[in-house]
Amino acid sequence: MARKRIGELLLEQRAISVAQLEAGLAAHRKSGQRLGATLVAQGAITEATLAGALSQALGLPQVDLSAVTPEWAAVHMLRARFCEQHELFPFALESTGGRRQLVVAMSDPLNVTAVEEIEFTTGLKVSPRVAALSSVRSAILRYYHKVPVTVANAAVTAPAPAARPLAAKAPAAPARPPPPAAKPAPPPQDDDEEVIVGEELPPGETTQRTSLAELIRAREEQRKQRREQAAAKPKPASGGGVLDDLDYLFGQAREDPDRVEELERKFWALMRIMARKGLLSKEEFTRELDDEGER
Repeated sequence: MARKRIGELLLEQRAISVAQLEAGLAAHRKSGQRLGATLVAQGAITEATLAGALSQALGLPQVDLSAVTPEWAAVHMLRARFCEQHELFPFALESTGGRRQLVVAMSDPLNVTAVEEIEFTTGLKVSPRVAALSSVRSAILRYYHKVPVTVANAAVTAPAPAARPLAAKAPAAPARPPPPAAKPAPPPQDDDEEVIVGEELPPGETTQRTSLAELIRAREEQRKQRREQAAAKPKPASGGGVLDDLDYLFGQAREDPDRVEELERKFWALMRIMARKGLLSKEEFTRELDDEGER
């Protein structure tokens, strides 16, 4: 996935001006709201413009969640809190090359942190789609919280109260003393399982964590290249199944390449999450886990 910021993409698409981007960034820093949503709130762009620019720049298809019937198997893959925090919605499972993928509608498809966490916690590759923020929020309310909403503004569509007929004015009842104030209800206990959430660093900040993250990505790429080179080499002729029989006899069954690749992908995702959350230092990684550093 491309590693550009939404502001850069919108500037390249000429959807906003430099002045609009600077105003949006200033408001974004104060509110903590995502930049795309901030620009929409400021009236600089519409949700359709934002989704179209992201789709065209990243080469990702758009999805209209109001016209899609989600697969419950996909919806149950993620927790509501995680979807609300990252403003995304899983709606389908698909098979590509014999492997299952989780199709996720994202208002911010550049949210690499969310994609990596989904792939780690579900074990499935993410196939992102671009969707308008209001449609994502509507889908979350509708399918996770069972709240009927309008797609236009993700507002609850409660029926309007029926007009009451005018009645003859009744005599005023004697005033009653106000009831004692009720104690505030305790906040509901949320027993949802926690989803690992990485800590996002300010843009442009270089720290031990970012340098470790870059090292981990470099090592992952090196391992991937070595695996591809090994797969491309011609395999030596076997003794007609004798080697396989010996492996089975001594309990040394050969590893499934797809299984090995899946485990490696989970390992590297875990390393990146630990680096972002400050649970792993660069020295610890190079000393205990960095095979390349020993060569």
